[in-house]
Amino acid sequence: MTARGWKHAHLAAAGMATLGLLLVACGNDTKPSGNAAPAGTPTAAATTPAPTTGVPTTPSTSSGPSASGKPSATPSGKPTPTPSITPTPTPTPAPGKPVKLTTAMLLTGAELAKADPKRGWVSTTGSASTPICGRGSTRGANPLGSLSRNFTTDLDASGGQWLTRYSDAKAARAAYDKIIKTVKSCKSAVPAPTHARKLTEDRTLAVGDTTRILRWYDYPLPNDPGSEDGGFPYAITLKGKIVSVLAFREMGPGIKPPTFDRITRAAAAHLT
Repeated sequence: MTARGWKHAHLAAAGMATLGLLLVACGNDTKPSGNAAPAGTPTAAATTPAPTTGVPTTPSTSSGPSASGKPSATPSGKPTPTPSITPTPTPTPAPGKPVKLTTAMLLTGAELAKADPKRGWVSTTGSASTPICGRGSTRGANPLGSLSRNFTTDLDASGGQWLTRYSDAKAARAAYDKIIKTVKSCKSAVPAPTHARKLTEDRTLAVGDTTRILRWYDYPLPNDPGSEDGGFPYAITLKGKIVSVLAFREMGPGIKPPTFDRITRAAAAHLT
């Protein structure tokens, strides 16, 4: 081989060697098959998450720790029972004590004699006789009890007191009004054909809860000038559940009004 030919052969060999090196370098850029990471690629470290316990990491504001660091309350998971409130019972007013009629509530013969002196009044045993305006002039409807006392002068005058008790003040007032109406009409006894009758008093008196004074006067007509006249005063007193009726009769005009007022006050004093 000539020197020129060797030179060309040497250059060709050197070129082939260089091409081999280039081929090897180019092969390093080829992607590997499968899932393997390319050589020389850095691998990121896997981050393991913190274990979950199910308890929130942020404390509740309603049950947070106290100043000492300890929980102020341990939730039980059950609702807090509402304390029962027992209502205070309303006191029941005690019923009023029933008023019982006793003989001590009646006017006495001595008191009548003192109120109307020099007449010889005394009380007698037994029930009082029915007054001129009838039994309805002494009581109302449905009394719960009754008492009476009779008085006499053993001459030409007589009278009595009638007490009746009712269920309540309203019933007693109704009885009081009924008695007054009965006395004002006075239909149970009609004057004799030779006599006439007129109401000479109809007034109130500040005794008890209220008191009504009524007086009937019987007088002879001109066709019977010899007949006697007569006076029939009534005092009807209301006091609570009790009604008191005083009724008298006698020859002439009857007990004078001031004297009858004293008798009425003496009788009402027993009702307080």
